[in-house]
Amino acid sequence: MEREELERLERRVDSLERELNLVKIQLMKAKHAAHDEPPAVHQETPQVKKPQLVSQTKRPPNPSVEQPPKEAFDFSVERWLPKVFLFVLLIGSVWGFMAASQNGWLTPGFRVLTGAIVSIVMFILGERYIKDQRKLGITLLSGSIVLAIITLFSANILYGFIPGLVTNVLLLAIISTGLWVSHKHKSQLVLCLIGVGAYLFPFIFAGDARNEWLFYGYQLLMFFVLVTFSTWKKYRVAWNIHYYLLYFTLFFFAAFGVGEITFTILIPFAIQHAYILLLIVLNRHERTSAEMIPAVVSGSFILLGLLSDVYMEIPLYYYAIFAVIYIGLSFLEPAEKKHTKDVLLVLGFLHILLFIFGMIDYEWTFILIAIQAVALLWLAGKRKSYISLAGSIILTLYSLLGIGFGPSNDFLSVELPIFLIVFGYLYLLNHLKKTGAAFTGIPVVLLKSVLTFIAFFFVMRATDFIVIGWDYTPRTTAFTVAIAVLSIVYLVVGESRKDVFYRWVGIGFLALALVKFFFADLVFLDFTIRAMILIPIGVVGLILSRILYKKR
Repeated sequence: MEREELERLERRVDSLERELNLVKIQLMKAKHAAHDEPPAVHQETPQVKKPQLVSQTKRPPNPSVEQPPKEAFDFSVERWLPKVFLFVLLIGSVWGFMAASQNGWLTPGFRVLTGAIVSIVMFILGERYIKDQRKLGITLLSGSIVLAIITLFSANILYGFIPGLVTNVLLLAIISTGLWVSHKHKSQLVLCLIGVGAYLFPFIFAGDARNEWLFYGYQLLMFFVLVTFSTWKKYRVAWNIHYYLLYFTLFFFAAFGVGEITFTILIPFAIQHAYILLLIVLNRHERTSAEMIPAVVSGSFILLGLLSDVYMEIPLYYYAIFAVIYIGLSFLEPAEKKHTKDVLLVLGFLHILLFIFGMIDYEWTFILIAIQAVALLWLAGKRKSYISLAGSIILTLYSLLGIGFGPSNDFLSVELPIFLIVFGYLYLLNHLKKTGAAFTGIPVVLLKSVLTFIAFFFVMRATDFIVIGWDYTPRTTAFTVAIAVLSIVYLVVGESRKDVFYRWVGIGFLALALVKFFFADLVFLDFTIRAMILIPIGVVGLILSRILYKKR
């Protein structure tokens, strides 16, 4: 674009001026140094090295040279005034034609003819002024394309002057002209304004004048043409405008037009989503594909929301189809598109999770989720993906959440398998970290802390299962004994592995057991039970103290 080229040249000129000032300062310093030195008979005159000009990116910073202020955003009249007046002209024209239609001042044919003539005049003036006044010319060209689309749809949908086949041919010619103008003058602004006009203006004027299939077909045609052209030209702003405007028009048409939230509106959304996935597969640039990821994620959740509205209970084959597509594309994508592969993989596992919820009974749901978390962690280790690691952690937490709200009598059939899988998950994560295969940045203390929490949770749930049906006093005392046993295990492991963390955790658990015993359990126990509990704890504590603190 000419605007970007001028800005680049201005920055280069500023850079050369700063380098010239640097040369002058160094020459002045060298001159003063030569005058200050006393003359010597056989002393060689020091040669002043000519400073070399370096590029803007590699030039060393010089605090003595004042940096130019950052260029402010261009609020010039030349930039914004044409756009403001174009907007005012379009809105005024719309209201003027509406007033003329209501009062019978202008016949429908004259309105259509006026719109066509004004559009042609604006196009000619835009091509004429674009050489000298680019911003004005771009604005006129964009406005001519938008006005031509409005006029065409008025002639077809509102007044019925032009048959549908001719309308489609003329629409294709108008859009092609707009794309040619955008390509010829290298203007993303033209493409953006064409998209806004092509999506919204026909929708505003005649969104409820015909059936929804005509509207959906037109919107999808605009989407394919504009998004494909934006992808080819690598126009990020235009691409996002053309993608998300389709969301707006489809939802607004379904909510306020003749459309409804039925299976019919699901079809254009599914086609849009499939086309974005196709663009990701065909595009081999990681940055471009990564920019499409928010569109893929939002489209996936919109499809799920529409399915939940269309169906009382979403059929399971939808989840299966989405999971196969996402995971399959994740494996088909090349290794250099790592971010894209990770997001697609997580989306696939999300749909597997939804499939499990819909298919499996409650008791087995959380076990399968825990297995899914381990599988996702293994894939995350292979790909060194922290996104997939985050997804596996969420699945693990969800499986543990099911344990927390489940009944205690399900310990052997449900909770014990989940705990074993979670312990295996932590072992696999620690193995990947130790071997350096992946996730080397995770702190060791964090892994040990999570393991300690899971172990404590496991001991509490196991104790709760064992004491089912017991009275309150032995029941609460059993938890104290369980914490004391856990403390002994941690102390033994800490001593055998010479691990300070496990030692202090064991001491903490032992202190917790003693505090609970003296302040919560002691009043409910007779002397025999007190002695039976305290004597073994004291003996074990002395033995461990001797082992932990003996002189070496």
